[in-house]
Amino acid sequence: MNITNSPGAQARIANGFFMNKTFPIRKSYAEMIAQKFGALIETYDFRQAGKTAKIIDNFVSQKTGGKIENFIKSDAVEGADALIVNAIYFKADWHYTFNKNFTREALFYHSADDKGKVNYMNEYGRNRMYAENEVVQVPSLPYKDTSYSFNIFLPKKRFGIDELRTKLDAATIRNLLSRLKSTHLDQISIPKMKLEKDYDLKQALLAMGVSDLFDRNLADLSMISEDHLYVSDAKHRAFIEVDEKGTTAAAATRIKIYRKVSREIHPRIQRNFIADHPFIFILTKDKNALFIGQFI
Repeated sequence: MNITNSPGAQARIANGFFMNKTFPIRKSYAEMIAQKFGALIETYDFRQAGKTAKIIDNFVSQKTGGKIENFIKSDAVEGADALIVNAIYFKADWHYTFNKNFTREALFYHSADDKGKVNYMNEYGRNRMYAENEVVQVPSLPYKDTSYSFNIFLPKKRFGIDELRTKLDAATIRNLLSRLKSTHLDQISIPKMKLEKDYDLKQALLAMGVSDLFDRNLADLSMISEDHLYVSDAKHRAFIEVDEKGTTAAAATRIKIYRKVSREIHPRIQRNFIADHPFIFILTKDKNALFIGQFI
């Protein structure tokens, strides 16, 4: 999947491998990540944790258009041998923008006992790419660069988000996206959104059964260095803003690496699509996921 700027979208992925000046990285690994992933490889004195953290944080901020800041702090550097950083940025205008004059405040049903008012972007009487099954409705909203789309997975049951999460596996997502077809929608109502959240990737990966990486005795990162390495921590931050004009999204991940000796997310059918309860969204490039999140 090629992520580059185009006339209709600003998009970039940046990778960085930042290591302590005493870290013995394999030359073959450094060459591979530089050539294959375009990774920036730099060496710093990790004893100056505050200074080094600021340099790496500036890298993340620059690559995400200033949307993700203060992500790398001194505690991420202290005691580490290396930090692997990944950042992704996306900004694009809709292929069909929403008319601001149609934006209205209305209720959003967060749960059975919690509701509140949000601003909805509204559109009337337009053909959209759309699919559904017995559980979910899926409109796909293209950007000016139509290889990118914002896909909303809205459970048909108002409070069916938990059930949807269990049923929305990779195969189901692929199937739904493959069945998108032009469908007349009388009304589309989608909340304007601005979301930012931090995630503990270590705990998420452990819950998925990925544990060897974090075990100093079982981790095998021998492709990186002759020293015995393991991952001590992994953090992720995501940002997304959706309005009448388009979408801005950014995400950053940092992985903290220790040496073993160191300390320790065609029929034209008339329908309405009213996203007034929790849903999942996936921003795709050629139907490959770039960002996945939920609005609750």
